Amino acid sequence: MQAFAPGIYPRSEALVQATRDLDRGRTSEEAVDERFRRDLDELVRVEQEAGLDLLADGMLRWQDLFRPLLEESDGLAPGPLTRFLDTNSFYRAPTATSAEPRLRAPLDERYVTPLPGPRLVTLPSPYALSRGTGLTATAVATAVLKPQLDALDADLVVLSEPFLARDGAAGLGELGEALTALEGGPRLALQITFGDARELLEAGLGDLPVAAIGIDFYATRATDVPDGFSKLLLAGVVDARSSALEEPQEIAEFVERLRARGVAEVALVPNGDLQYVSERIAREKLAHLGASRTARPKESAA
Repeated sequence: MQAFAPGIYPRSEALVQATRDLDRGRTSEEAVDERFRRDLDELVRVEQEAGLDLLADGMLRWQDLFRPLLEESDGLAPGPLTRFLDTNSFYRAPTATSAEPRLRAPLDERYVTPLPGPRLVTLPSPYALSRGTGLTATAVATAVLKPQLDALDADLVVLSEPFLARDGAAGLGELGEALTALEGGPRLALQITFGDARELLEAGLGDLPVAAIGIDFYATRATDVPDGFSKLLLAGVVDARSSALEEPQEIAEFVERLRARGVAEVALVPNGDLQYVSERIAREKLAHLGASRTARPKESAA
């Protein structure tokens, strides 16, 4: 059983203060770059000590799920500040400035940082990136996401999808066409974050052309997963919006319930971006996530 942590990781208090100081002219870009490097080194250390199977760079320089891709694309731009789901955080919603968007160049090492081992990369799903722009998911998949994917050296790319569970299963067809346009590159996972995936699972979420599907099991019941689910299941068993720490034995018990439904392959992940908890809590959650890989259910350990 694998474990890893896609998505945006929280910045340390020192890094948050450094970026504020830079905005106010109280520090230098070099000093902030050094603070980013220290945060990344600490994150990699935590991931390695937790025994996570794939390393992630925590997207520490990403202001939100979309911003770097929007800023590096012709025909797309950061739009108005928009509340993210039911959180107290905001993002710049993607806005189309042309009917034919184009990624000018793949993101550089500021946004996809080299790591000392097998890695994952998180990107927005084509549905999320196109939502509200008037563009099709296939258009942004072909002209923006595909060039980025082709430039990546990653063992897994997790496409984060925070909206589809709320918008409903009607968008599955459009998303499926867009995902087909992304084939031929790194192995892909589609992660449904922060939402109940029951309706999507009933409508064929597991049939989409990706290697893995991620489910938020704080919003979705284990019994909603179809019997004999054949793909790698990214099981969202760490609550990224709560400071409460998960117990590895309880996670192990939950995995046994999934296996009883015929789920052959499970990877343990948070149910969304860990940026909604403090960096200290996120560190502890990663440690518990890693320990869950080898934990035994309570009844088995008794």
